[in-house]
Amino acid sequence: MSRHQGKKEFPYAKMTTFKSLKNRVFQKIITIIGTFLRRRSTSTEHNIYQNIVYQPVAESELREFKVAGEIPQHLNGLLLRIGSNPIYVQNPTLFDWYLGDGMIHGLKLQDGQAIWFKSMMIATDRIQKIKNLPQIAGYRRGAHDVVNTNIFRHAGELWAVIEAGAFPICLDDELNAQRYQLFNSDADLPFTAHPRKDNKTGHLHAISYDALDAQNAYYQVIDEYGDLIHLTQILLQHGPMIHDCLITELDVIIFDFPLTYSFKRLLQGKSVPYHWNNQHTARIGILKKYGNAQDIQWIEVDPCFVFHAANAYRDQTGQIILDVLVHDTDFEHSQHAAYEHQQAKLERWIVDSDLKHLKRSVLDNRIQEFPKNDMRFNGLAYRYLYTLSFPETGLFNFLIIHDLVLNQSVTYDFGEKWAIGEVSFIAEHEHCTEGQGYLMMYLHHLDGESSKVAILKVNGLEIQEQAEIDLGVRVPLGFHCNWVGLDIIQ
Repeated sequence: MSRHQGKKEFPYAKMTTFKSLKNRVFQKIITIIGTFLRRRSTSTEHNIYQNIVYQPVAESELREFKVAGEIPQHLNGLLLRIGSNPIYVQNPTLFDWYLGDGMIHGLKLQDGQAIWFKSMMIATDRIQKIKNLPQIAGYRRGAHDVVNTNIFRHAGELWAVIEAGAFPICLDDELNAQRYQLFNSDADLPFTAHPRKDNKTGHLHAISYDALDAQNAYYQVIDEYGDLIHLTQILLQHGPMIHDCLITELDVIIFDFPLTYSFKRLLQGKSVPYHWNNQHTARIGILKKYGNAQDIQWIEVDPCFVFHAANAYRDQTGQIILDVLVHDTDFEHSQHAAYEHQQAKLERWIVDSDLKHLKRSVLDNRIQEFPKNDMRFNGLAYRYLYTLSFPETGLFNFLIIHDLVLNQSVTYDFGEKWAIGEVSFIAEHEHCTEGQGYLMMYLHHLDGESSKVAILKVNGLEIQEQAEIDLGVRVPLGFHCNWVGLDIIQ
């Protein structure tokens, strides 16, 4: 049977050549207007590019490395990091970091060896024009031509993504960009930087929004082949930023918080025109997987914002447990949402089995962000959580491992000269117990020395140094990092 046989047909807007052409023109107009508004802006936002750990780097490819310790033989794959690496920086602020040209950094491991490391600009139209190279295939969508936030593997291919309207970009395993597309679909829809994969089905569940559409978000399901198999339109107000979502075995969880679109900030020259909106009710929505928007059960919460959620599951009583990193009045105290000013804390939210009430408690009040867990337990009851933390002033420089069952934690400090990027957990083997495996992450030297990839062996709260790979080049601080295992390494 063909993968398309037996699938239910449903209506959705399809992308066309004409729509794509209109989007290209619109992106150029927006770029011109944005450049004019920013030149008139009197913003006093902090120039993060004065800090060397953020400064853009040139593309590079290396194949010889200094390795301390031993790279595990079975770690065959790619450690992928994505972030902002703007080619031209004018009046730089952290918002320019959010919407700077995307760059992918990848380290390939095979049979206990570091094979190659690459830093490659993502081949958007703007980058290809600067390089005097042909544009990649696919239709164009959204208000901007930037893809820089997350990268992962799905339907046998790598996908670089950003939220708010633009299409993902497909890449091969050598990090070469292939095309713009909503996976293997012909849909004209936005996507998210943080879909959630259901390991039982292989489906991606996503809550996506478009910055140009203040009234709607979309619940999408992309199957294991990359096809769009479910869609429902969610009516909203004020154009909220929806950066993440969660799933359980039964549900998808929607975040609707008071960080909303602001035309005023757009006119002030802000490249990310969102503000804290006291008129917008903070709430979460609970929807059965593959359900329709009219069936969402909304639960109000005290005003807050969640950039990144850890995990969710239903317990034996039918309650929904959500672990989230919670920011208070985000963008209120800092226009550029610097994490050290936001006091993000790890909280547990419990929704009763009737889906009517929510109880909040703080699991850890240290400032922390970028949660990761053993991905085999997505949407399931789990025990171990990995976050990044830092002193009250400064950058992330130590790791926290949380035991959520015993309510204990341990920290691993990389030293005051190193900033740590998001970690990835790789299980020791397919059937090992939770928390038994390796943590991998990029390390960034505050004085601009070459970056490293660190591998830590972990078993629950036990941590051992496994290996450090000196990359020989600097990698700027970026956004998200994921390990992609490859069955066949070319």
